[in-house]
Amino acid sequence: MEKKRVSVQIEGRSYVVITTEDRAYVHAVADEVTDRIRSAAQTGRNLDTRDCAVLAALDFCDDSHKAERKNKDVVDKADQIIRQSGELAKQCREYKGKLANAINENTALTKRVKALEEQLRVLLKENEALKKNADAKPLENEKKFEKTVREKKTEQMMGYVPMRQYSLFEETEPQPEEKPSAKTKKKKNGKN
Repeated sequence: MEKKRVSVQIEGRSYVVITTEDRAYVHAVADEVTDRIRSAAQTGRNLDTRDCAVLAALDFCDDSHKAERKNKDVVDKADQIIRQSGELAKQCREYKGKLANAINENTALTKRVKALEEQLRVLLKENEALKKNADAKPLENEKKFEKTVREKKTEQMMGYVPMRQYSLFEETEPQPEEKPSAKTKKKKNGKN
């Protein structure tokens, strides 16, 4: 930036300031210096302009040191915030990684649950089919048993005699399966 000369009045005296700041800013600073000198003059003591200027300079230096201290505190707090934000960013990355792992695990478990649900559905269908078959088989077996019982009763009513067929070519004499009934004995005796 280009330096320029700015003329200001402080307590009736003219001063030329060489600065890169604009005129309005320089005049505002000069007005503040004038106000501080007048404020020091109003303390009630008999001070000349030079003493008032020194008191105003002390006041400005005090404000400057306090501002620097405050600025240092702000910088320290900013550094602390930056460190904390770095730690928080690190924790955020860790939690993000944990979250990604949890999401992956959840996805895998969801797939596993779906597979198990499908397997359960298939097993329930198979179980239903087996129940139907189990319910149907006893009926079939009961029907077969009832049929056999009916046939036996019919055979008994008709006087059925079980017979065995013998072969002429057997070498040993076959053993009869059951004892012959009274009718069979009579027929054999009648032939002899």
